[in-house]
Amino acid sequence: MGSQEKFLGVREIEHDNFENYRQVYPGRRKKNHTWKYKVETYAKLFGWRPAFIQGDRTLTWNEFNRRCNRLARGLEELGVRKGERIAILGFNSIEWMEIYFAASKVGAVPVNVNPRFVEQEIKYILEDSDAVVAFVEQPYVDVASKIKGDLPLLKHIVIYDVGREITDLPTGTVSYDDLFSYDDSNPRVDVFNDDFCYLMYTGGTTGFPKGTVWDGEQRVRGLDMMLVNNIIPIVDRLAELPDEAVHGISVLFSSNERIVAALDRMLTSRTFRRIIKSETCKAAFLNFFKFTAGNPYALKVLGALQREGIRFLCSAPLFHGAGYEGAFTYLGSIAATIVFLPTPHPFVPREFWETIERHRVHTCVIVGDAFALPLVEELRRAEKEGRGYDLSSLWAIVSSGVRWSPHIKKELLERIPGVLLVDSMGTSESSGAFAAITSSVDKKIRPAGANISRKGLYRRQVFPCRVYNPETNRDVVPGSGEIGEFLYGGYMALGYWKCPRKTANDFRVIDGERWFFAGDEGTVDEEGNFNLIGRGGSYLINTGGEKVYSEEVEEIIKSHPKVYDVAVVGIPDPRWGQAVTALVELREGESASEEDIIEYCRTRMAGYKRPRHIFFVERVPRSSSGKIDRSLALQVLAERFNLQTDLDQ
Repeated sequence: MGSQEKFLGVREIEHDNFENYRQVYPGRRKKNHTWKYKVETYAKLFGWRPAFIQGDRTLTWNEFNRRCNRLARGLEELGVRKGERIAILGFNSIEWMEIYFAASKVGAVPVNVNPRFVEQEIKYILEDSDAVVAFVEQPYVDVASKIKGDLPLLKHIVIYDVGREITDLPTGTVSYDDLFSYDDSNPRVDVFNDDFCYLMYTGGTTGFPKGTVWDGEQRVRGLDMMLVNNIIPIVDRLAELPDEAVHGISVLFSSNERIVAALDRMLTSRTFRRIIKSETCKAAFLNFFKFTAGNPYALKVLGALQREGIRFLCSAPLFHGAGYEGAFTYLGSIAATIVFLPTPHPFVPREFWETIERHRVHTCVIVGDAFALPLVEELRRAEKEGRGYDLSSLWAIVSSGVRWSPHIKKELLERIPGVLLVDSMGTSESSGAFAAITSSVDKKIRPAGANISRKGLYRRQVFPCRVYNPETNRDVVPGSGEIGEFLYGGYMALGYWKCPRKTANDFRVIDGERWFFAGDEGTVDEEGNFNLIGRGGSYLINTGGEKVYSEEVEEIIKSHPKVYDVAVVGIPDPRWGQAVTALVELREGESASEEDIIEYCRTRMAGYKRPRHIFFVERVPRSSSGKIDRSLALQVLAERFNLQTDLDQ
């Protein structure tokens, strides 16, 4: 039990209150940066336009708003009050969004839960967040039902399915459809920018997630500005982009074919390309996007030309930062139509391309090679079978959260020459993200990163950033080779729920400004580009976009009665980015197989955390201080087992 207590020791205090985080913003209290305001305003201004599409289902903004109202009234009938937490356990769906916005309409606080978590992990989040209601997608209801009795604050479990009626309702649970009220008017609950908006759980150094605390000002407005920040490298390179990619910008402004054709001619002309090279013209473009993002009445004016709206395919999970921030950025900043795959899980690459073709998707989000590799394989398969895809609408593929291999990028650009490949570098604790783009005219494939030079258009970045050396208490010198930690400024989380010491350590004030210490360490080259070396502190493995902390996996494997010691590392994997790999030292006289260890892990951790490879060693490499020497562990793998590893991890 002592080991388990240590393993679960993420929270530092048992009870917390949002008043410990509430910010006071200048001027009168406003409501314009709340999800309640967004959906109600967009329903009024763009009621006819599709808000969400999934398979054969489409909801306009007006229909979506009314359904959210009916569900919000149902929450009130369950006794849910402003500030209480509402957990959502499921994959991407229109229902997921309905739950999120219905909670937001009554001032309740949505909480994301990864359905792939095992019972212990799900219980931890529901308990830590003090959730009073949990909405659970039907395939995952068993685990939620098991733990309800251990969570006195959890009053209701509501079961929903994706576009289908509930076929089997367990005892003591509530049906999603039965929760809808007949009253579809907007709830009369005041929700302000400084109110508790979202409790987003993200990976922590112990492996168990920490809840990041958000209000509307930091979350809603921050995501509006995230789109602006990500557009900077596109505007900066507009003069050199291929004509096919420029077409995507024309579509942003109009859905009328004649107007789009005229814009194409103008934006690809030599005269325009010469003009757009000027910093003044670039700044004007950027300021236009900044003024428009999240401004419903500016979007209404543009809507006279762009009546169909922009369509954004969210294939990355909403319970992770990449999917959530991608979808909510486009939804909030430009009232985009959010498209989900018909099959939320597992990922079906053929559905991905069919969805883009069918719904004329403009932009999508993926998570590195875990998505890109099967997508490329499907394009190859389709070509071999003589069936192609019409991908002419696709303008940009955004990736975040995991490595995206250059050779995969290159093949995508060869097959879709008009697409822009966007590597977005960010963190769940900040609304800030920094983009690097690659187009078909680029000779060099660009990696993810951030430009901190403050030169040219980058002086106008919405989100400040710096690379800071805590030993010298100053920023690193570009080109010096000095290693520092990347810091995010601007819109960010207010802290970690029930973790005051962790909050004080990771969110600090320097020179009068608040910064988030991301833990990403690297150097800055002469041009001001941040080059990531690795993550300080705990050893982090990124497999398919999922964060896996070595200490968590080690703790579980070491609880096996035959295991004496273990070291967990990540080795390069062509599909997943990194594969979780364990070097296991058995107790003297004991024997075990690779299957024995993997099977032991099966019910004790989520599937993506389980080691894909087990190697038995005589001694786990440790330093003189007793810490695991992970560089040496990788070297052992490379030399003794003939595996290609990255010793710079």
